Amino acid sequence: MFAVFKREFRSYFTSLWGYIFIAAFIALGAVSYITINLSSAMASMSYYFQSMITLVMFVLPILTMRIFSEDMKQKTDQLLYTAPVSSLSIVLGKFLAVYSVFLIGLLITAWFPISLSFFGKVPVAETISMFVGFALFCGSIIAIGVFMSSLTESQVIAAIATYAFVIGTIMLSSMLLPKVTNNVLSDVIGWFSLTNKFSDFLIGVLSLAPILYYISFMVIFVFLANMTLQKRRFS
Repeated sequence: MFAVFKREFRSYFTSLWGYIFIAAFIALGAVSYITINLSSAMASMSYYFQSMITLVMFVLPILTMRIFSEDMKQKTDQLLYTAPVSSLSIVLGKFLAVYSVFLIGLLITAWFPISLSFFGKVPVAETISMFVGFALFCGSIIAIGVFMSSLTESQVIAAIATYAFVIGTIMLSSMLLPKVTNNVLSDVIGWFSLTNKFSDFLIGVLSLAPILYYISFMVIFVFLANMTLQKRRFS
């Protein structure tokens, strides 16, 4: 798994792909930070992260769309299939590589609340909670993107499918939930909306339920990507 991780992680920085993503992520974060926090002298980062949640829905699929699709298009996926590593190791290595690129960008944006502390008191526990929740939220989108990329050799289709799934489930839950009276059906529909569980983090609550929710979301889509890879590997 480490060999796959190292190969994939390095590929983001031997090309311009990783640098472009990190630069774009920091630029979007800086614009949100300046317009929301600095301009209004607001110490809480809650509105900042609500803004970033919307933005990363469009940015992250661009990062994940190449993860398997590029290998399939260039036929280098055959090298992975014949490598003496399990399908799960390949998927995990690629997923962790993409996640690590994202986390580098997120770590750099930690400077924003630190800089706010020079001008006033920043709610530390609340801010840490938001960063943790945001990292988990984005990890779930990355896992979905990895799965979508494993289905097609077209990077554009992989990105669009990720957009459609994430935004579609959020819109579907927001439209259907108020009309559903059955509690079980309501829970099922609500489960697919990634934004529903983020509210706890916004108020500084690091509870186990939303953490396990995002981790389980990542596990499910990594598992589905693994099943797709296994089917292709042995076909």
